[in-house]
Amino acid sequence: MTAARTLPQMLADAARGNGGFRFLSESGEERPRSYAELRDAAAGLGGALRARGLRRGDRVALVIQEPEGFMTAFLGASLAGLVPVPVCPPSSFGAQEAYLATTEHVLQAARVAAVLTAEPLDVVLRDRARKVGVPLVCRWDELTGPALAGFEPVSLSEPAFLQFTSGSTAQPKGVVLTHATLAANTSAIGGPDGLGLSAADFGVSWLPLHHDMGLIGMALSSLAAGITTAIMSPVLFLKRPTEWLKAIHRFRGTITFAPSFAYDLCLRRVKPADLELLDLSCLRIAGCGAEPVRADTLEAFAKAFAPAGFQPHAFMPCYGMAEHTLAITFARLGTPLQVDQISSEALVVRRRAAPPRGPHERALRIVNCGRPFPGHEVRIVDEEGLPLPERAVGEIVARGPSVMVGYFEQPEASARTLRDGWLHTGDEGYLSHGELYVCGRQKDIVIVNGRNFYPEDLEWAVGELSGVRSGNVVALGVGGLGSGERERVVVVVESKGKLPGSELTLEVRRRIVDSVGLQVDEVVVVPPGTVQRTSSGKVKRSLLKSQYESGHFRGRPAAPAEPAAQPPVPREALP
Repeated sequence: MTAARTLPQMLADAARGNGGFRFLSESGEERPRSYAELRDAAAGLGGALRARGLRRGDRVALVIQEPEGFMTAFLGASLAGLVPVPVCPPSSFGAQEAYLATTEHVLQAARVAAVLTAEPLDVVLRDRARKVGVPLVCRWDELTGPALAGFEPVSLSEPAFLQFTSGSTAQPKGVVLTHATLAANTSAIGGPDGLGLSAADFGVSWLPLHHDMGLIGMALSSLAAGITTAIMSPVLFLKRPTEWLKAIHRFRGTITFAPSFAYDLCLRRVKPADLELLDLSCLRIAGCGAEPVRADTLEAFAKAFAPAGFQPHAFMPCYGMAEHTLAITFARLGTPLQVDQISSEALVVRRRAAPPRGPHERALRIVNCGRPFPGHEVRIVDEEGLPLPERAVGEIVARGPSVMVGYFEQPEASARTLRDGWLHTGDEGYLSHGELYVCGRQKDIVIVNGRNFYPEDLEWAVGELSGVRSGNVVALGVGGLGSGERERVVVVVESKGKLPGSELTLEVRRRIVDSVGLQVDEVVVVPPGTVQRTSSGKVKRSLLKSQYESGHFRGRPAAPAEPAAQPPVPREALP
């Protein structure tokens, strides 16, 4: 096994090889950079930062959209002994105030000494950064000064960077990742029980570099293994999803990763004429994670792109989170997609993953996300933290060398999340034959008369309706929790405008009843663009819930249900 290396050591080793990055800008322009060239550029930027008075251990926020600028700044700060803090750049300037408020929180929480950004964001960020006491805000490409003669020696126990959580359920928190935790996870990802990376591999990624999947899963894991990877601008992918697949074809890419929504977007946006020009037979791994993995989406993608040579066994579902550096489990290499069909009633009432008793019983399809890496462990525990047997549903907990040190300067939050050496993920799932199946977030569970429903199951049931914008459905539990009233179930859907609001709400109700046996209290139809997402693409549930409770959607087409009891299914009737 390779000895653990700090990030500067990884870059120094990679610079002696032939690998590098192929940066593809928003316009599609390609800029190849070997690791040696990137090291030299990073050394120049790192030296300029030190010349500006920054000291070892200072934190430097990076608000840079273009991949080349981001990686140069990230590695430059690391070579200088500084601690990079990736920050999400704005997706647009339409919601500028909300974006700036979140960014201000991150800058203040991390107590950064400098902000590196790019035009035109430097003008917008300067006032906000100064407001929270950041002394230096500048464009990364305008920094000049003497280059570092070598990298600043740091120990494995020192912070490599701060990785802020997505903020889907709470304010973003700064996860402290040391060089040791980063080395452990990148080694596991690239190793034989992960991707099995070799000199023959070529990565292709459009994932944002401020997010762990893009930065660690693709960029830093490629750097650690010394392989070449093409890194596209996320804006280019979102404008033209076909460019992702064209890049795989063009570079003969063997490795790529994306959330479920990206595969779904390709299904909807790639035209038959484009398909005829693609050869995806080179792709040996198409990873899927960062949000619940949808079996229907992956199966539809495999079928649609089979004429282009895509192999279904290339899919690699995975599970991970920022607090575990990135990856927690990977499905086994080269195995077909494994989907567990379980009884909906057994799940919501008995908290068991049991098979349906017959073809007419409501069933859910949960994707196998694989096993933990060697030296890492995963358990399912109950509310007391006690281990549960296989196929019992409970909280997913993990431990091992990839687990974070804690949240930056938040000891109470760290103590709640790290208990007796175990990382409590806040996600629910179950194990079967030692492999993990993820059900959903604990905080998002909707409880109706003692029955637990995962919002993802309701959302997936509705997402394929013709009048609904796929991926833009959010199920919420509102009320309850001491109010003296039961929790109400509200479903917010973005409409394509193909059906009147009243007809669409009826279709939504019918589909949820048929799928999970739940009568929802209210369906709210909203225009496209209403559902906001985090920097990693996760729905901002807490924001949508507060908007609903404050009356933000009052006056939208809605169809409240008649009050109806939700009788629990008798336990003796379940398998």
